Amino acid sequence: MGPRVVREAVLRIPLPSQELAMAALSALAPEAERPPTDRFSTSLWLEGSTLVLRVVARDTSSLRAALNAYVSWVRAIRDACLAVSGP
Repeated sequence: MGPRVVREAVLRIPLPSQELAMAALSALAPEAERPPTDRFSTSLWLEGSTLVLRVVARDTSSLRAALNAYVSWVRAIRDACLAVSGP
């Protein structure tokens, strides 16, 4: 049997403000700490107002599913925060 291949992706998601980046990090941290499956793991941190997401997965479909979920959640958090902050 050959070496186990893992898939990895790092996304840097710029957000409009440090406050919004911290809100997104706080909202997503519990999900990253306790993923629903052992097929992937996630790390989150901030670089200024940029949310950095690192996903390591067993296979490509798990990587894709995790990335889609996190990007969707970040979009929802951003949209909700911008909606309540007004124009």
